[in-house]
Amino acid sequence: MIDFTPLFCPGSVAVIGASPNIVRDRAGFIHSLSACFQGRLYPINPRHTEIEGRPCYARITEVPEAVDYALIMLPREKVAAALRDCVQAKVRFVLVFTSGFSEVGETGLEAELLSILKGSDTRMIGPNCVGAHCPERGLVYYPQMMRDTPGHVGFFSQSGGHALNFLIRGLSMGIGFDKVISVGNQADLKIVDFIEYFAEDPRIDIICGYIEDIKDPERFHRAVRETVLNTRKPIVLWKGGRSADGARATQSHTGALAAPVKVWDGVMAQMGVINAETQNEMSDVLLALKFGFNPRGLRACIAVAGGGSSVELTDAFNANGVSVPELSPEVQALVGTDLSRVNTSTRNPLDLGMFGFAPNVLGEAAERAARDPNIDFIAICLYPELIQIMVRELWDGFVEKMLEIFPRISKPLVVLIPQLLFRRPEVEAVRTAFVEKLDRAGILSFPDAGRAARMAVKIHRYRRFMEAHPGDDR
Repeated sequence: MIDFTPLFCPGSVAVIGASPNIVRDRAGFIHSLSACFQGRLYPINPRHTEIEGRPCYARITEVPEAVDYALIMLPREKVAAALRDCVQAKVRFVLVFTSGFSEVGETGLEAELLSILKGSDTRMIGPNCVGAHCPERGLVYYPQMMRDTPGHVGFFSQSGGHALNFLIRGLSMGIGFDKVISVGNQADLKIVDFIEYFAEDPRIDIICGYIEDIKDPERFHRAVRETVLNTRKPIVLWKGGRSADGARATQSHTGALAAPVKVWDGVMAQMGVINAETQNEMSDVLLALKFGFNPRGLRACIAVAGGGSSVELTDAFNANGVSVPELSPEVQALVGTDLSRVNTSTRNPLDLGMFGFAPNVLGEAAERAARDPNIDFIAICLYPELIQIMVRELWDGFVEKMLEIFPRISKPLVVLIPQLLFRRPEVEAVRTAFVEKLDRAGILSFPDAGRAARMAVKIHRYRRFMEAHPGDDR
């Protein structure tokens, strides 16, 4: 296993091609590192003597120490010479940000980079990527991504864009990242190198990634299986190129030769990987793992105000692999104890009619329904916009009452918050504040039932796999 400590927690970083002009500085990493990085930072550019208040060197070979991590931010025709300098200067890890190599058919140019590395201790990430992110040392893509308290997720991505996008999305949803790596074309260092490192990193509890192809299938299979079974760390993979056109797009993106989707899905299932089909699914699964959502099965009880909504939610659950079975007569009677029989139903889904806007009725109905042994988890649907339109003053008290009742529900719980009003900042603020309160209480929430159901199916499959392989060390 490669020790990536000098990459993720370097003592020194050099940016080759740094510019004082943030517009001309391509990704602007020198400015981000100047603001956040806690080690020694060296701008490299023969046209300048100083950048961001730091001495600027013409070549990395002039830097007065062996650099841990260097970022090459140069036009393609200048990359090879810069990489030779890095090898001569004994740089530990080099990121080649530049594109235009094997992903556009220039395999010879990429082979030249590998020949430069041959026989040295220098390792290369890329080309065609954005490299490493680790807030522990202030090694961040951009200052807005800095966090005082790192999370416990390790994320790798073949796409630089997805490395940035998913990091932004995850941070906004409360997903904490310890380390992120964008690997691009994987000319030298491969995804599997980082899986092996993340598996042994005590700071990382969950591993996830965006992947377009595998460079060493046998080693990848072995590393993933051993990680899932031996370390018991979940691995969540989002596979790009699932469609025919998407597979073609991966070839021009990272030079990937995508595997047929049915083959991929089957192999991932055999290894215990949680297979995400979209960015939404990957973030949903990570939140479910974070909150410990663990239903014993896929039978849900839905509680909602309104018959049409109850039908809509049930259809969405059924379409995505979750059943909504009828409650037992005993539990139905219990649910209906304090419920009017006018425009309501206790069979499941629980259509509570207008009484569903009373937090004590809605919460207590869900709590009683959870006692049915044929129910595995509860889904409560709320409409913040509708409640505010009906009785605006009711909302704050409604939320506090629901948060008081939720811990009494004996089964895993998800809250569905479908959006009714759009392009209304004041409404978005209400929804955001509610979701943040749910997050603090460790309760999952989703904007639609389909996403909640797909998350439940994937988590349930993973839990069943792990239960079937206790202590398996193959």
